[in-house]
Amino acid sequence: MMMGFMMWMAGSTVHLFSIGITFSALWQPISALQGVGKVFEPYKDSKVDLLAPKLLFIALNLGGLALGVWKLNTLGLLPTHASDWVSSLPPPQEVEFSASGLPLH
Repeated sequence: MMMGFMMWMAGSTVHLFSIGITFSALWQPISALQGVGKVFEPYKDSKVDLLAPKLLFIALNLGGLALGVWKLNTLGLLPTHASDWVSSLPPPQEVEFSASGLPLH
């Protein structure tokens, strides 16, 4: 919730603060998902089923990751338009046409 509030306060313009907050919003869920085992290690017990809390933890972190990707899109930093890929297209071939000096009607 705090990260969502910070991303809202950062606005939708590209500047150092908004980019820093956005990449922090991406990095925190990724690092949390990598350490799911460590987070639930103290609660490991044969009497306690940790599947539901782990799934909830994973779902919430994936939601946070989706929020970070959405913020990248609102900042215009994701290549989602055809014009973002123009540099990978081959240059158009120029076509010359000659009508032997006759007017074309």
